[in-house]
Amino acid sequence: MTIKENANGGDESYGPGTHVEQGFLPLPEECRRLLHLFAARTLGFTKDKTLLNGVKFEGDDLPCIPGPIKSQAVTAVLHAMVGIVGLEILQLRGDTSSTTTNIDTNHAGLFPATPALVHIDGQTGPAVIKMPTVPQWDKDRQSGSSLVFRSTAIYETADKGVWYQLHGSLNSWKMLALIGIGKELDAEIRTDDAAYDLIQQRVRTYRALELEQLMLQNGLSGNIVHSPEGWLKTEMGKSLARHPLVNYSRQSHSADLPPASIPTLNDKRPLAGIKVVELTRIIAGAAAGAALTSMGAEVIRVNSSKLKDYTPAQPSSLMAGKATIDLNLDNSADHAKLTTLFEQADVILQGYRLGSLSRRGFGLEAALEMAKQRGKGIIYVDENCYGPDGYYAERPGWQQVADAAAGSSYIMGQAFNCPPGQGVLPSLPISDMSTGILTALTIMCAIRDRAKFGGSYHGHAALTGYNMATLDHEVKLYQRETVRKIQDKYQFVPWSSDIHVAPLYYQILKAWGDKSDLIESEKYYVHFSDSVFGGDLRVLAPVVKYDDEKVTPRWTAPPVPFCHHEFRTFES
Repeated sequence: MTIKENANGGDESYGPGTHVEQGFLPLPEECRRLLHLFAARTLGFTKDKTLLNGVKFEGDDLPCIPGPIKSQAVTAVLHAMVGIVGLEILQLRGDTSSTTTNIDTNHAGLFPATPALVHIDGQTGPAVIKMPTVPQWDKDRQSGSSLVFRSTAIYETADKGVWYQLHGSLNSWKMLALIGIGKELDAEIRTDDAAYDLIQQRVRTYRALELEQLMLQNGLSGNIVHSPEGWLKTEMGKSLARHPLVNYSRQSHSADLPPASIPTLNDKRPLAGIKVVELTRIIAGAAAGAALTSMGAEVIRVNSSKLKDYTPAQPSSLMAGKATIDLNLDNSADHAKLTTLFEQADVILQGYRLGSLSRRGFGLEAALEMAKQRGKGIIYVDENCYGPDGYYAERPGWQQVADAAAGSSYIMGQAFNCPPGQGVLPSLPISDMSTGILTALTIMCAIRDRAKFGGSYHGHAALTGYNMATLDHEVKLYQRETVRKIQDKYQFVPWSSDIHVAPLYYQILKAWGDKSDLIESEKYYVHFSDSVFGGDLRVLAPVVKYDDEKVTPRWTAPPVPFCHHEFRTFES
């Protein structure tokens, strides 16, 4: 391997703009370091050393996630920050004087694999998706089409050394047609390898910027595989870099509303009595809502049965504790129902393209006006791929796209000793799940501040912003020697640019199962015996734990499918 100078002047690099640590701290110690770093950078976050030092990180010295990116440590720290804010809310309500938050770093390592860690009546893995109790919400993905399957992968462009993350999103055939692959070819292409080869032939006829413009003009997802330095040189990278990771603010132009007291209920979890409307799809927003329900919030998730969504999320803990309803905003009666929920809500969590809900009357300004009318502040948080502003802000995006944009896929390619520029997908939907916990943290900070200071709050969390945080010059990357030790321990099967996130999930889980007790250790899971999916549903439990069982996060109801309940308003 050729040794290159890195940005810190050391002797190791994963490409332009990477920063590699000079030594190694065991994972729990590294989490303690990063907690103080992230706390210091987060405006309004506590500086109380009893709360910061009260976080107890415990777990193995080595991460269980392959590669040089410290995603497991950063994700554990975000959970710890959620736990700290939960304690602050409990203290405001007078329900605890504890300063202890418990984070198992192994558990945090499992967290990005949440949708794949489902067991239903002894079934796990792809068999779960095929169960008759799991409704299908994307027929194209379930069709078995190799072209649809390979429409989401990383491909080399006509520009030497420049690769592109294609993403079929929820309309693979539209994207494939744009590069000259029609549905009539589906019957001819019988294998995934043949599909990848055909798509690669077509992609190589485009320069990277031509492909980027083609996707952008047609409202489709995708991104050039940038190095961290390359991303920060783009105007979109510069736009996002101007924002803090935990990004929210009081809305000074809205009504000056009084502090909103935290409800006192028999349920002593931190967010008991808080009402949340979840308007999200796929993973990140659903993960945020799941974290809020575990903290005691009442979450009503709004889907439309006319839209596709990500099926494996349904039986997982991403859907635990929620009411899930079906509304079609083209219907005037359903439009009025969502208005009623907005009028009652403490929190609006939305994960659709920026501006799309505003055009239907459910944007930030509409929510602020409703808050003014009722005399109580509201919290409105957007979650998306690219951030709150900049020329890609309204562009659709997915976890894989964020990984390509910010530099994570580039770094993984370098970790596998690929040629410079080649992207390789990180091992799990890490930015999806971890942006979910980042979104929950943003919401909880705003709930705390509304209780202390009053007013309404607007926040934002971005997949690409999370990626950028993990690649920060003070966070740093693991040395190749550390990466080798992780590989030696778990014996992960190597993968390349053609891999899809679904089989990669199961490759990682198999290595964990073969080389550790992570998959089978019951301390990381919770069981439901009354699930509509089966008689014994096992899902990953909340990561945050408190010493007092009465206030510790938990789900009081099992996961349910999308659009499962009849419409209702909030109960609390």
